[in-house]
Amino acid sequence: MVLRRSALVVAVMAWNGVLREEAMQRILRLGFRWRLWLALRCQGYRRVPSAHRRWLRAQERQWQGWIRQHYGGAPWRVERLRGAEVQPFVDLLNRPSGGEAYCGGVLFNDPQSEPVLHHFRGDQAIDRPLSHWVDPDRAVSIHPGRLFWCGPLALHFGHQIADFGSRVLMASVDPRDGELLWLPWRAATSWNDLLPWQRSLLTYLNPGGKRHCIASDPLRARELVVVPQQARMRSAPSLAHLEALGWCERALTPRPGGVVYVSRTRFAACRSAATLLGAFAGEALLEQLLQERGVRVVHPETLPLQEQLAIYLGAEALIVAEGSAQHGLELLGLHSHKPLVVICRREQLSGMELPLLARFPKVKFVQALQQQWMAVDGVAWNGLALLDWHLVASAINPLLTQPLLASECLALQRAGEDQLRALAAQISLKSA
Repeated sequence: MVLRRSALVVAVMAWNGVLREEAMQRILRLGFRWRLWLALRCQGYRRVPSAHRRWLRAQERQWQGWIRQHYGGAPWRVERLRGAEVQPFVDLLNRPSGGEAYCGGVLFNDPQSEPVLHHFRGDQAIDRPLSHWVDPDRAVSIHPGRLFWCGPLALHFGHQIADFGSRVLMASVDPRDGELLWLPWRAATSWNDLLPWQRSLLTYLNPGGKRHCIASDPLRARELVVVPQQARMRSAPSLAHLEALGWCERALTPRPGGVVYVSRTRFAACRSAATLLGAFAGEALLEQLLQERGVRVVHPETLPLQEQLAIYLGAEALIVAEGSAQHGLELLGLHSHKPLVVICRREQLSGMELPLLARFPKVKFVQALQQQWMAVDGVAWNGLALLDWHLVASAINPLLTQPLLASECLALQRAGEDQLRALAAQISLKSA
C-alpha cells in the first residue's frame, strides 16, 4: 500500500513537472512573440515615412468603410471562432474553365455579416460561400487546440503570394500560441512533399516560428483565429503587413547587382502551343540588348525563392516583364528610392499598380500594348503581345548606361513580328 502511494506521488510529481515545463515553454514563446511584434513595429515606424503611412492608413479606412457599408456594419478585424468548421477546397482558380475562383475554407453562419471569412480581390468577393459540408458523410477531424486560418495552398506561384499569402504573416507574429492552418489544392499534403518554393515561402512568412498545419480532411477546430486579408490583389497592403514584410527581409542577404531584368523567356517562350503562356514578342532580343549594357538578366523560375528575393533586394534598379514573378516583389517591404519598371503584356485593370506602388513608390507601369494574340481556344493572359518599343525605351533608358536607339526599337519590333508569324504558322490565333 505504501509502495503504491509512493508510486502515485512520484507520478503526480512527474506530471506536474511536465505541466510546469509546458507552461514555461508557452510563456517563453509568448514573450518571444511579444518582443518580435514590438521590434517589427518599431522598425516599421522608422522605415516607413509619415506621408506613406498616412496614404496606407487612408486606403485602410476607405476599405473598412466599404466593408461596413456592404456587410451590415460588420467590422474588418481579427475574429476568434469557437467550434469553427473548415471545408477542404472544392474548386480554386478555375473561372476560365467555368468553375469557381474560390470555393472552400471556413464554413459561414451568415455570409452577409462575416466579411473576414470572404476572399476578396480589390473590392469584390470572389468566393462562393459554403455554409454546410459538401459531403456530410465524410469523416471530420477534430483539432483540440488553436488554429490560425491561412487559406489555400496552391501550385500557382503568383496567386499563392498575391492572392492567398497575406493572412499568414500577421498570424505568425500574433503573440498567442497556435498552428497555421492551410488547405492544399492539388498540392502536397505534407511539409516534406511541398515544392521547394512553397516551403521557402511558408518559412519566410513565419518569423514567429509557428507550426504549419496542412489539412486535407474536413476539420472542426476548438478555436480558429481568422486574420483578415492583409493584402488583396489590386489593392494596397495594410500598414502592419508592410512593416512585417520589412522585418522578414532580415532573413535575406542582398546580392548587389546593379540593374536587374526579370525575364519570362524561359517560362513562356511563346514559340509553340505548349509554350504560349503569356509574354511580349521580341523579349529574347531585349534580353540581349540589355545584357550588352551590363544589365543582369534573371529567370526567376530557375532560382530558389530566397535567391530571387536576395537579388531583388540588392538591385539598384529593377525592370520586370509583367507576370507571376513580379509578385515575388510583394514579399519585400518598402523601398522608397528603388526604381522599378514593369513592362506590361496586357491591359491593366484598375488598381493593379497598387500592390507594387505601396512597396516601390517610384514604380512605372509601361503600357505599350499594340496588339495581343492568343490561341483560338485560349485566354488573353496567355497571349503574345506586340509592343510599341519606343514607349518601352523611353521608360527604361534612364536606368541604362546606354539608351536603346531608334534602330534597336525597330529591330525589336521586327523580331516581335517574326515571332508572331512563326507562332501563327503552328497554331490558330485570334486577336484579343
